[in-house]
Amino acid sequence: MKEKSEHLQEFRKQIDNIDSKILALINQRLEIGKQVGRIKAETGTGVLDREREKNILENLSRMNKGPADDELLRYFFNVIITATREIQKPAFISFSGPRAGHAHVAALNYFKHSGKFISRPTIYEVFREVEKGRSRFGVIPVENSIEGAVTNTLDLFADFDVTICGEHYEPVCRDLLSRTGKACDVKIIYGHPQAIDQCKYFIEKNFGHARIIETPTSSKAVVMASEDSSAAAVASRKAAHIYGLQTVETKIEDYSGNITRFLVLGNEMPEPTGKDRTSVMFETSHVPGALFKALKPVDRAGLNMLKLESRPTPHHNWSYYFFMDIEGHINDKTMSDTIDRMRELSLFLKVLGSYPAFGEVKSRS
Repeated sequence: MKEKSEHLQEFRKQIDNIDSKILALINQRLEIGKQVGRIKAETGTGVLDREREKNILENLSRMNKGPADDELLRYFFNVIITATREIQKPAFISFSGPRAGHAHVAALNYFKHSGKFISRPTIYEVFREVEKGRSRFGVIPVENSIEGAVTNTLDLFADFDVTICGEHYEPVCRDLLSRTGKACDVKIIYGHPQAIDQCKYFIEKNFGHARIIETPTSSKAVVMASEDSSAAAVASRKAAHIYGLQTVETKIEDYSGNITRFLVLGNEMPEPTGKDRTSVMFETSHVPGALFKALKPVDRAGLNMLKLESRPTPHHNWSYYFFMDIEGHINDKTMSDTIDRMRELSLFLKVLGSYPAFGEVKSRS
């Protein structure tokens, strides 16, 4: 037993020694990152370089001989890469809604928890903060797989000069959280009415005895549950980490597959990755065939139109803005020529941004 204890102490010393070396190397990398940031500032180069980050992760994956798997490798180096970018230009990231809400969770997952995350009560205020430069990025919902487009988001693109520089798809998953994590302790369940409704069958089957109390937000439900050991909240798993709660049960929603698409707003246009999408908004004349004519250049160029949505314009009755996503980057000649032809056939056209398609670039931090 004594011999095993001595071996354990020796291994712990080795781990401590390795940790000190890792810490020194991380700080060395960040110091070099500062110098890179100065050069970027002098040359006017954007801090965000997704292609470079993608190449770093791919090279590390090829060199990896284990036992660390690729998922751990990506997570670890995503945090380091993000910290390096953060030290070059600290990022304030605004998100719409309360802490532990869907937009906050999407922002944390997209940026890998690196940055200063600021809650804004409305989507309007996120747009305003990014346009004014007070936040470097903003994260706002644009559509849901069940409920459709977030019309408020679409409407605000007409009023603000911001760029879409990324997208993120976040599954809407509901967990039951409490202070103890024990189902037998749950006598009260707090939750937003929509969250409660989406988990109705699970709650009735497993917690029919519990008193249901609706709250204005999911984060309010979590706060209430954190103050009472007999209470639980219907919220996201991230909320458990943020508020120090335990998980009673995961994925309690009655129907899976509900996904919200979020846009990342900024003032930088990412470089092409080869797997991008471009978003534009345009207005046509209120005459027969106007929309068909405006879309004809897309068809002739053989570009893949991913989405088309309409919204009424505020200044003319029966006039509409159209929002379109096309596969490709604005820096591609075919795409830029197509947009130019569309502009000639429209009353108004605005390129909202070209950015990596979700899932194509692993480094999203």
